[in-house]
Amino acid sequence: METLNDANPIWLVEIRLKSWVASPPGLSRTVAYEEVIASGEIPARFAGIDQFERRCKHEPVMRRKMQSWGLSVVDCCAPDAVQL
Repeated sequence: METLNDANPIWLVEIRLKSWVASPPGLSRTVAYEEVIASGEIPARFAGIDQFERRCKHEPVMRRKMQSWGLSVVDCCAPDAVQL
């Protein structure tokens, strides 16, 4: 019997700075990790960056973190997703 997680597995998506964007001193290039439900790696990466963008707009802590680093969503990408 197929369950919801079989049809749409959970993915962990890495949100990272784009290669040409300088990282803030002393910080890694990885900005965040997003957990999403998607049918494959590419849809997971799109869902992850969309979820990250919503968090940056609506969560005060994430918004403040990005502002303090001088970064925006356009400086980030989702190059990797791993199925959990």
